[in-house]
Amino acid sequence: EAVPLEYHRPLKIGPARVELASAGHMLGSAQVIVDWHGERIVYTGDFKLEDNLTCPRAEIHKCDILLIDTTYGRPRYKFPSMAECKEMLLDFVDKHLKNGVTPIVMAYSFGKAQEAMKMLGDEGFEMDVHPRAFDAAQIYIRHGVKIKNISLLGEKPTPGRAVVMPPGVLKYQSTYGWGRFKVCFLSGWTLDRVYGANGGNGYGIPFSDHAGFDDIVRYVEEAKPRRVFTLFGPPDIAEYLCRLGFKAEGASFNSGHHHTPRANTNFDLFSSGV
Repeated sequence: EAVPLEYHRPLKIGPARVELASAGHMLGSAQVIVDWHGERIVYTGDFKLEDNLTCPRAEIHKCDILLIDTTYGRPRYKFPSMAECKEMLLDFVDKHLKNGVTPIVMAYSFGKAQEAMKMLGDEGFEMDVHPRAFDAAQIYIRHGVKIKNISLLGEKPTPGRAVVMPPGVLKYQSTYGWGRFKVCFLSGWTLDRVYGANGGNGYGIPFSDHAGFDDIVRYVEEAKPRRVFTLFGPPDIAEYLCRLGFKAEGASFNSGHHHTPRANTNFDLFSSGV
């Protein structure tokens, strides 16, 4: 049975007390806080500590056992601030519109696309939006997020508007009659050349809805857990945390994350010695 649970409204399930808190990843994303037999267990899920335009940022929760997303768990993943990313995006869109070129902003349909729409709409830019991202934006709007100046993308873009669509869609989209366009990919992966915009053939802005390396480390240091399980990221991050004095190890299970290597360690959260 599914039970809807609002942030900071604890629920008792047997001996456990369960509470959700914002993860800062997208609207509705949640960290899970479990108090169980005198210990606190926190699962961050995908999280972000920096402020967002469309959802509350994640807060750090002190705990005994921490399961933390480490997708960007290497030191090279240090992202610009949201303000810097916004400035880069506005410059990209404004420059190409003034030159009669349609700017296409590639952003994941849920979360990042709505952040991009919010950035552009608040500055007066009008957008044609792919149906998946448009439908998600309607959910945001129903929950009080003001996203302006968006229309559903038709067979071709409207002159003078930017286009927002998910990555990978363009290769299956007929662009006959679209005229000139330029692609920008919003993703932390654009710091890696192999994940550049449109397969390395475009412009990339390293705007991520995940925590970068420094914020992953900051979360662990401030949460002060006695055990850390790193999720979805490279094995290096668990080794790094061990060097900082934490008892950390990589955990792996089927997550849907395909871009980062995984540690080979499985774990049982409630086994002896945890």
